[in-house]
Amino acid sequence: MTASQSSARPQPATGHGGWRLLVVVVAVAVNLRPAIAAVPPVLAAIRSDLGLSATGAGLLTALPVVCMGLFAPVGAALGRRVGREAAVSCALALVACGTLVRGLAAAALPLYGGTLVAGIGIAMGGALLPGVVKAWFPSRPGAVTGLYTAGLVAGAMLAAAATAPLSDALGGWPAAIGAWGLLALAALAAWVPATRRQRAAGEPAPGRLRLPWGSGVAWRITLYMGSQSLLYYATLTWLSPLYLAAGWSASRAGLLLGLFSFTQVFSALAVPALVDRSGDHRPWIALCVGTVTAMLAALGLAPTAAPWVWAALLGLGVGGMFALALTLLVRQAATAAAAARLSGMALLVGYLLAATGPVLAGALYDAAGSYRLPFLALAGIGAATLAVGVSVRPGDRSP
Repeated sequence: MTASQSSARPQPATGHGGWRLLVVVVAVAVNLRPAIAAVPPVLAAIRSDLGLSATGAGLLTALPVVCMGLFAPVGAALGRRVGREAAVSCALALVACGTLVRGLAAAALPLYGGTLVAGIGIAMGGALLPGVVKAWFPSRPGAVTGLYTAGLVAGAMLAAAATAPLSDALGGWPAAIGAWGLLALAALAAWVPATRRQRAAGEPAPGRLRLPWGSGVAWRITLYMGSQSLLYYATLTWLSPLYLAAGWSASRAGLLLGLFSFTQVFSALAVPALVDRSGDHRPWIALCVGTVTAMLAALGLAPTAAPWVWAALLGLGVGGMFALALTLLVRQAATAAAAARLSGMALLVGYLLAATGPVLAGALYDAAGSYRLPFLALAGIGAATLAVGVSVRPGDRSP
């Protein structure tokens, strides 16, 4: 390693500067989910105004997830070219612009076009954050991953709970879903000055980002990432409509979706720290994914028996299994560069797989005329997710 390469590489964040970076990392994470989670609470109004089928409505959630797959390698490559911090700034700018565009009119073009732009920004930010954590917090990867995962969950929770009231207050769903772009602008304003002194050149050894296609460990982590994300995005999209079809008001269904997101915060914070302490992620994957699978079956078979209990437990399981997926991207990689390669592959393939979830569930609803079949199908996918997740051993490493 040359002296210039050594000086270009960022040092671990410590002291006051470390806390400042941690805060802005969480602020970035908060903004990587509202563009997605703001849609389900007003999905019925969007379908009514634009004449969308359930399958077409599912595409609104699936589109940013597709972007999260296709453009994740772009985020990792941009980070290598201009530095992670500058690349995160670009990602936040795209999220803000795309989200604001969706508020321009109650029409398909700004809605889907803005969703596409925001989805590209979400993809880039999601691909960059694991490398940021690995570079700046190498001694506390699980705990910091838990914090930024909680930020992701908090952003989804805020959007799920507040979008329906915002729609009433602002006069319609376009302004309600567009307003979340202002939050992304605020995060961008905080990120740029906080990271100015900590910026570094891109990774040494420039060139093409080589994803670990030949690694069995990388493939198992990728499949776990994709299948658990499929379960999350399908549930996020169709949990609220399930209860709207049962006669609930939009505000009450939105609160249920908010509870689903709220309980995710606790498991997202706790589970990675517990993995750091125990050294083995497999029991926690079994617990979290098993809980999700059981709750999806309960929603399919008896949705009105105990809806608030189902949503709370489902959120606890989802928060934990998602945090575990992000933890694997950091823990199973030996270096920040390896984490970027693994993240690029896991997000590319995993989120393309995940994007099928909302559309598949919508298509099953269109075919069956009820939500029983979609949620039972998701429970079956949950069982497969559990098997893949526990197959990754603590000592496995992705190159």
